[in-house]
Amino acid sequence: MTKSQRTSFSFAEWPERDRTYWEAATRKGEIFEPDGRAAHWAEPTRIQVAKGYGKWLWSLHSFGTLDPEVSPGTRVTEGHLRRYVEILERQGLSSVTIASRLTDLMEAIRVMDSTTDLSLLRGLVSTLHQRAQPSRNKAARIKPPSEIWNACVDEMTRVAEDRDPLSIGAASRFRDAFALGFLVWSPIRRRNFAALELGTNLSLEAKRWRVHFGADATKDKSALTFSLPDDEEYQEMLELYLTRVRPRLLRAQVASCQMSPQLRGPLWVSMRGTAMTAHALYYAVNRCSSRLLGAPLNPHLLRDCAASAITSERPEYVLAAARILGHSQLSTTLAHYEHASMLTAGNCLQEVIDEIKGRQSYSGGSGVSQKGTSVFLDPWEFS
Repeated sequence: MTKSQRTSFSFAEWPERDRTYWEAATRKGEIFEPDGRAAHWAEPTRIQVAKGYGKWLWSLHSFGTLDPEVSPGTRVTEGHLRRYVEILERQGLSSVTIASRLTDLMEAIRVMDSTTDLSLLRGLVSTLHQRAQPSRNKAARIKPPSEIWNACVDEMTRVAEDRDPLSIGAASRFRDAFALGFLVWSPIRRRNFAALELGTNLSLEAKRWRVHFGADATKDKSALTFSLPDDEEYQEMLELYLTRVRPRLLRAQVASCQMSPQLRGPLWVSMRGTAMTAHALYYAVNRCSSRLLGAPLNPHLLRDCAASAITSERPEYVLAAARILGHSQLSTTLAHYEHASMLTAGNCLQEVIDEIKGRQSYSGGSGVSQKGTSVFLDPWEFS
């Protein structure tokens, strides 16, 4: 097996001056000192942007132009950016990933070196995002929440009919199906999903299971509070998971319904009896949806499914969709999650195109055919 080619510098390998800039940007100030410009970022965001900046530094080093004595913003020239994009393209990255790499770089420079003129970088990032083509057609993968839930219920019912006690494998299949179903009803972000803990942020109050995350635990820094559905079928599956399946994974005795308020510990338990990580849950949900529905539905895509269902079936509830998904701006919901309406609009557009083609065929047509050709758009020609 050949060793993979290196593409990034670790933080320890950054020039000392760059490390100083980054530490100042991410540091929380003392009582009479201002916070750094990135001090409020969530840890995953800091890690992502730092990794992106490490890739930029490695690229500068690879073509011999990394000057450790200059400020971060000084290196942002058209020549360096052109060569960086060329390196990313040679690595075989998708246009979406390349746009993301440049966004990380822009954010790093913005918070590290406030004197930098970012107009060149902003223009490039804007153009790359406009022209980026997702490697997979997300809209085609959207499924109705009811279809997903029904598949989950069928799977959980099959497992529950198995012998008692359940095997660890059977218990894990029930858990995966319930985790997938949980996200159908409550499409929260993966980090919060994995952090659900009985007696802490998930508790039984007035005969309703309620979830609460403080502002410090959410991406948009707003408290998240909601009740789990009181749907009879959902409640039956939740009770089975808490009283029979979860105890089996913990190698504990079956619990009674009366014990539910006293339950403590992580909601999602691995086959080894330990708390599942966000990474493990991600793959569990993907694996389960692939098996039950013939296509992987990751936690983020399930958020798309929920928002598309709301905005297509009940457009007047679009504000509710934004709140469910934790978006502080309605434009985020409209821009990224209106896939169902987009598909409907696409059907209408196809009808119009067919009609126009029919008229052109009747009149003999006009213009120059460009079939089989492509037009290269230079991302540096900003508009």
